[in-house]
Amino acid sequence: MATSKRKSKETSATRPLVIVESPNKVKTISKILGEDFVVRASVGHFADIPATKKGVEIENDFALSYALTKKGVDVIDGLRKDLANASELILATDADREGEMIAYLLDFFLKPTIPVSRIEFRSITKKEVLAALDNRRQINMELVEAARARRALDHLVGFQVSPVLWSKVRQNLSAGRVQSPALRLIVEREMDRIKFVEVEYCGVDARLEMTGEVTAGLRTINTVPVATSKDIDEAGVVAAPAELLLVPAAQELVARLSGAPLTVADSKNSKYTRKPYWPYTTSTLLQDVLSRLHLNSNAASSILNQLYEKGLISYPRTDSAQLAPWTTEAAREQVIAMFGLNAVPETAPRFPSKKRSAQEAHEAIRPSDFGKRKPAGLTAQQLAVYELIWRRTVASQMLPASGTTVTVTFTASAEKNDYVFTAAGTTITEPGFRRLYSAVDDDEPTPLATFTVGDTVQVRELVINEHITKPPARFTESSLIKALEAEEIGRPSTYVPIISSLRNEYVWSKQGDQALIPTVSAVAVCNFLNSEFKNLMNYKFTRQMEDRLDAVVEGADTYLNVVRNFYEVGDATWCSLKATIDAALDTYKPEDHPVKHIGLHPETGESIDLRAGKSFAVRTKQQKSAKKGRGARSSGSPYFKYAGRNFSVPDAMEFGDITLDFALALINTPRVENRVIGEFNGEQVEVRTGPYGPYIARGKVNVSLPKELDPATVTMEEVLPLMQFPRSLGTDVDGEEVLVKLGQYGPHVSKAGENRSVGSLEIAQSITLAEALELLSRPKKRRGKR
Repeated sequence: MATSKRKSKETSATRPLVIVESPNKVKTISKILGEDFVVRASVGHFADIPATKKGVEIENDFALSYALTKKGVDVIDGLRKDLANASELILATDADREGEMIAYLLDFFLKPTIPVSRIEFRSITKKEVLAALDNRRQINMELVEAARARRALDHLVGFQVSPVLWSKVRQNLSAGRVQSPALRLIVEREMDRIKFVEVEYCGVDARLEMTGEVTAGLRTINTVPVATSKDIDEAGVVAAPAELLLVPAAQELVARLSGAPLTVADSKNSKYTRKPYWPYTTSTLLQDVLSRLHLNSNAASSILNQLYEKGLISYPRTDSAQLAPWTTEAAREQVIAMFGLNAVPETAPRFPSKKRSAQEAHEAIRPSDFGKRKPAGLTAQQLAVYELIWRRTVASQMLPASGTTVTVTFTASAEKNDYVFTAAGTTITEPGFRRLYSAVDDDEPTPLATFTVGDTVQVRELVINEHITKPPARFTESSLIKALEAEEIGRPSTYVPIISSLRNEYVWSKQGDQALIPTVSAVAVCNFLNSEFKNLMNYKFTRQMEDRLDAVVEGADTYLNVVRNFYEVGDATWCSLKATIDAALDTYKPEDHPVKHIGLHPETGESIDLRAGKSFAVRTKQQKSAKKGRGARSSGSPYFKYAGRNFSVPDAMEFGDITLDFALALINTPRVENRVIGEFNGEQVEVRTGPYGPYIARGKVNVSLPKELDPATVTMEEVLPLMQFPRSLGTDVDGEEVLVKLGQYGPHVSKAGENRSVGSLEIAQSITLAEALELLSRPKKRRGKR
């Protein structure tokens, strides 16, 4: 395939044109292919359907009319110039549905008159890129149709359901096919925490008088199990036959057993085996990176893209843990080189999908070259992520960790009461994969001393451990991704964008805490959707939709049939979206559905209700033409409704704290007026309230007040971090300035009128120019969510 440099120069006017998605791949692939090829980038998505209700032409068999974006016009113009001197067009977009759609749109807008082929590769290495060139194919129209169907379904949910939210809950809220079930997870977890009944209980540990630290825990009293947290449910009910041990009884027990020895009643050995962790999927890698390195999902995703574009790892969006045969062999060779032939099992392990709906279009995320342990030229964070991938992939081919677990049972008697204690320890004889990798929550095995049945052991100390059951933890980005994967909600490519959308609109976090807390608006939206759009909120919905899309890929179903059944007709799986919308508009009365009934005022007896904000009625076409302009539509904010008056409530509040006492205190608080809280660089800093909520005014600069800060009590010290905004990050190669701003919908990066959310104030304070440009290169998220 290769030709001499001399020949390449002579035929430079007719070289093949290779188009990839990311401009960051161009340099690496150009180096692999040499001067015989011209490599250019589509810069991701360059065309889309209109971001309006007309984006899907419902009356025209749900046709999609793609048009070039503002960026896409320049991209396609540049590619047409390259195409004019090309001998053939090779489309090397990503190997998934979206990549196939981009390849199709490149062909559609470029309208080439030369041969066109499609190639795909899992990692940017010479071996795989050249192999792809030897295995060219045509654009897979079934994949394109599935991608179109997914786009149409997402658009219909976003642009048909979101206006219903504006009518029935509050304006400027959005629904989405993946976003809304993800929001349900977060809100339901918050409700579980609020309903949770805390229970106090005790345990007793016996610290034994012997060399080395050995602690035995109390298990039974007169054969009745001592309750632990595993025996107590969320309502505070203890599962029989276990019983609670409370402090007074624990103190009496300790006094009774004071000075009494424990007798070894039994000692059992059992085999300990821990299999290697599977290679990374997108979900498991994001969970590990977020937990170990404490990055947010946007930063982690950006690093994965950078490593892929540098040719260091395979494609980073995958739901498959499988490895190609050559990858498996390379990983095993690496193990043998490091630890010897006995460190690998005789047969390489396999990693079949655990999920019925896994597409497995890619391999697991793995190094492109196992010989590169610490690649040069990486930042500390990039290297840390790469090291995780390298270790986990190589460790997946090693022997299980194995050894022996010893469990010793001790008995004691006092005042006609019998007590049983146990202690356990594990001795590792074969570390196996643990030489390279262990999970964050892996226990470190601790050997236990040898005991002989019948021996007595003195007790150095009896310790009472007081406990309180804890409600289920709020989701973090890491645990939410795990839950989304478990429920098969969304795909590897949607995890990070959905979390970003939720952070931008429906959840908040306390300073320095990773927990995702739903806003009042989030609860209001979830209540409404659970009531009126049960089908969309069903956790099985996205999995069912993926089954339909897979059927399109396999040729067993069509674009039109899938979309029409979803929107118009309905079937055994789906209710008609149109019929559901019509029913909600006709029957749901917001005044009958407060977000929460707080209670009755103790003095007046009048009702106090929490409401999401002001909504507006959806108007007919005739009403719209008669009343031009936006009119008096207000996005509003949550408030208490009491005695004909509204009392504003911060959207970013823990829902469990919204009680009758809180409402009464707010009702009795004088109205918050604009107030001066200090000076900054000689300018007066004032807290004000406008139509889009509270904000900080300083000279000619206005900065929206983050949801977690109360305008009535916020101090100058608390707003000092906001004074750096808008913050300039520098200029792009085209000379346009890139800024970080705080606006009505939170922190975002901005360039030449293009804005992208950054998710949180912490990210806004540390984001770099490169990271901002990467965000700006992504397709803009409209009100129609996934």
